[in-house]
Amino acid sequence: MGKTTVELNKNKYNVVNKLLHPEAINERELNAIAGGLFENLIPVHAEVNKKGTALTGSIVDMMTLQSYFSSVVSKKMFLDVITQLVAVVKDCERNLMNVNNLMLDWHSIFLDPRTKKIKCIFWPIVNNQNPYGLADFFNDLPFRVVFTKHEDHKYMSTYLNYFKSNSIFSIKGFEKTLFEIIGKPIENQSYLPSDSKNIGDSSRYSAKQGDGKSKNAPIAYNPFSASEAKEEASKHCTNCGKPETRKADTQSFSETTVLGADAYDLGTTVLGADSGAELTFPYLIREKTQDKISVDKPSFRIGKESQYCDYFISNNNAISRSHADILTKDSRYYIIDHNSTNKTYVEGRVIPVEKEVEIFSGTKVRLANEDFVFYI
Repeated sequence: MGKTTVELNKNKYNVVNKLLHPEAINERELNAIAGGLFENLIPVHAEVNKKGTALTGSIVDMMTLQSYFSSVVSKKMFLDVITQLVAVVKDCERNLMNVNNLMLDWHSIFLDPRTKKIKCIFWPIVNNQNPYGLADFFNDLPFRVVFTKHEDHKYMSTYLNYFKSNSIFSIKGFEKTLFEIIGKPIENQSYLPSDSKNIGDSSRYSAKQGDGKSKNAPIAYNPFSASEAKEEASKHCTNCGKPETRKADTQSFSETTVLGADAYDLGTTVLGADSGAELTFPYLIREKTQDKISVDKPSFRIGKESQYCDYFISNNNAISRSHADILTKDSRYYIIDHNSTNKTYVEGRVIPVEKEVEIFSGTKVRLANEDFVFYI
């Protein structure tokens, strides 16, 4: 992400993000966000001029989270905000959006002073050069707040212990901790997209510039468009030579049911069954090229040695010969680094060598200097 500025003019905040090379606009996400398809995301628009491309948003009659937390904060105030932010993150994951593009900074999260409802900024881009870290934000926020001295603060020990006990951040695990603090029962929730939030239907909205006129801008390849998905159904992977077998490849995004870790079994066909249904697999999106990589084996290897890898990367010397494996075990997913030269990262953190680290739908993985997003 390029230089982002937040300016206040009377009762209106203006937020501008100037894109850096090789960042590009994700048209699918921009159309949905600009069209107001997400209740908790502030609409943003693209502006193109001689200096480059910028994404802009305006916020009226709202206050920043920093202002809201500038006075003494109660337990209810704090947990209400955190719970809403977790819901925003999960909403992005449900719609296959990179959660590291959420602008999680208390200067840039906005709140309606009357309803106390949160709104966030999500930058619809790929190849983000300055991603935001979920774990760092949620872990640091309590230390920026002055809590009322008239309440029991034992809950904060439980809150902070989550980060001490988990080297890899999971929004599901964090939500579970919040539910324990609040006393809310934990439900078995599948990551099914709501009918009202179908961001694959690009015909409903068109992203416009500030003057209402369409202009050329760096637009990222949209792996979920109907025409491209049908065309890709007949192709083989250019890297590994294998055919793409996900059923979703023959459908538009609006026709596809997205399943998370809790619901993966619902979309899986048992081998040998007579139903005739097609197997579905989790997959990776390689952000540099927007390649879609079906993880179609229980142990799926990625590296630059074609003889040993299921997906090989021939154009990046930073990747090791057998860099990492994606493992599938009992409908759960893990990544393991095979002592690679330039390490493997999960959500921006280096993972231990030869140790399985669980990943979930929407998890961002980096192999050396290559970014991937894992989806179920």
